[in-house]
Amino acid sequence: MSMAATLAIYFVATTKMKKFDEIAAQLIAKQTLCDDALQVEDLIEAITTRHEGIRVLSFVNAHAVMRSTREINFFNDLMQSHWLLRDGTGMAMIMQRVGAKPGLNLNGTDFIPCLLQQVPRGWKLALIGTQDPYLGLAAQRLRAMGFEHISTLNGFYPEEMYVKHVRRENPDLVLLAMGMPKQERVARHLAQDSQIATHGTLIVNGGAILDFLSGGASRAPYCMRRWGIEWLYRLLREPRRMYPRFCNSVAFAMLSRFHSKRIRTRLSQQTKAKNP
Repeated sequence: MSMAATLAIYFVATTKMKKFDEIAAQLIAKQTLCDDALQVEDLIEAITTRHEGIRVLSFVNAHAVMRSTREINFFNDLMQSHWLLRDGTGMAMIMQRVGAKPGLNLNGTDFIPCLLQQVPRGWKLALIGTQDPYLGLAAQRLRAMGFEHISTLNGFYPEEMYVKHVRRENPDLVLLAMGMPKQERVARHLAQDSQIATHGTLIVNGGAILDFLSGGASRAPYCMRRWGIEWLYRLLREPRRMYPRFCNSVAFAMLSRFHSKRIRTRLSQQTKAKNP
């Protein structure tokens, strides 16, 4: 048996089936979906419109679902997001299997740059995550886009450092680029801080977005993105980091196939509860 198959079976064996059904259904139902470009524009306008209090934008993919079955705090962080967007073909696959429309793939690598194009240039930005030189290069690129007020902090400090930084800088947009689950945990700490909550701050959980903006990480060729196999490109470029995630995704596909009926039932129950 191959190492990939062995790890995939391990992930399946250590995931409680009932919990997978419940968590997958809740994350599917939580998503904000867009079916066309006009709906994407409306969503971006809603996100970039100032409101009182903290607003959090997050993304969910197959890896996030599997991680949520083992880390309840991470699951709760995703569910507390104001917007949760579908990221990747894995989520589209499970949604199609349970009879739900997947909408467009709004992965952060594509969506966040579109969002930044519409952010008012007078907003103060805080870039938190990765490290120099990529952090500085990402800030340079955003300055070239017209943003003048940008603060930066690398992603390897204790979490209380980020709260102090945001309190001091008072940004309008915080772009967290630390990867799951740290960035979602930091977003929670920021949202729960009474001083930060007085400012209408938008927090975006962006994964590797600063590495992409800086040029430190490269996108897969367009044809691979179009065919939904960007994961293969990343696996070949970063095998040590991506291999466990690949096995996790294989386990996700297995669980999705074996338990689609249960998930469909849970989604139906949630719909009835919302619309009695």
